[in-house]
Amino acid sequence: MAGVILLVVLVLVVGLLGAGGWYAAGKLGLRAPDYAASATPGAAVTVKIPDGASLKQMGTILADDGVVKSEAAFVRAAKANSKATAIQAGSYRLTKGLPGAEAVEALLDPKNRIAKQITLREGLTLEKQLDAIAEQSGMARQQFADLAKDPGALGAPLYAKTLEGFLFPDTYEFGDNTTPQQILTAMVDEYNQTAGQVGLEQASGTLGHTPAEIVAVASIVEAEARNPDDRPKVARVIYNRLERGMPLQMDSTVKYLTGLDGKVTTTDKDRAQQSPYNTYLHAGLPPTPIDAPGKASLDAAAHPADGPWLYFVTVNLQTGETKFASTLAEHNQYVAEFQSWCATDAAKGMC
Repeated sequence: MAGVILLVVLVLVVGLLGAGGWYAAGKLGLRAPDYAASATPGAAVTVKIPDGASLKQMGTILADDGVVKSEAAFVRAAKANSKATAIQAGSYRLTKGLPGAEAVEALLDPKNRIAKQITLREGLTLEKQLDAIAEQSGMARQQFADLAKDPGALGAPLYAKTLEGFLFPDTYEFGDNTTPQQILTAMVDEYNQTAGQVGLEQASGTLGHTPAEIVAVASIVEAEARNPDDRPKVARVIYNRLERGMPLQMDSTVKYLTGLDGKVTTTDKDRAQQSPYNTYLHAGLPPTPIDAPGKASLDAAAHPADGPWLYFVTVNLQTGETKFASTLAEHNQYVAEFQSWCATDAAKGMC
């Protein structure tokens, strides 16, 4: 009899332990329903992961869309993957019927992320930036052109007379439902952040020029400097000429009238154009920036090099070698050197 009672007790204990283990396994997600790996892809589905979503919320979204079999299966797999914290908000193109671990990897793969990527290179005029944005976003250019008429509504600083120079050159990613206003605002925000990083407004007091003027200087530096190390020196030449009341005589400001295209030099006819952007005919800076400067040019304009230079000439357009001079005689020597280089075979089409 005692043996029978002992056997019953053992069965009950084992049963309770089993039930407890089953309950614990459920709490830990160890027995979460999960799909088995399949060689046949399921149906395609678009899934949107919102900003700030927790793993549990992601799992619920994926389960509701049929990507994973259960929220717990995804959470278990995500916790086992150290890279899961890098999953970003956004829209993804996935397939149904994925094991939790494969769903995690799919969200980490940028190829599955649905996004518009827009790249703006340094030195583009606003007109060319709008062309590039429209082409890469697939949206109507006129929408962006209309928005560009009101820089303040896009978050541009008060000193921005136009949007020229204030759409920061970079590569951006936008979701499917991003509006034209959100696109331009993001680019202006990037300018604001970069200007803060280089201390542009603080430099205004030191240099004796308004923030708008510093951005205009940066845009000329962007167009004129051939090598990164020359940027602060080009900025100094500009400031030195301004301080002496000398016309800037920058070909880049003349070429702004034609979109900064073509050869680096200008002709007598080009330099005869009546425009406030023609710094051969008009003293001082152009009324607005002439292009979108990158961070290096903004930094150079805010923190120019020390030096007496009043002139510079890029004597070799292939290498970008640029020589700086403080006298006209020295400058003329460098001009002759440039003209000599332009007569070489390597210079074809560049001068």
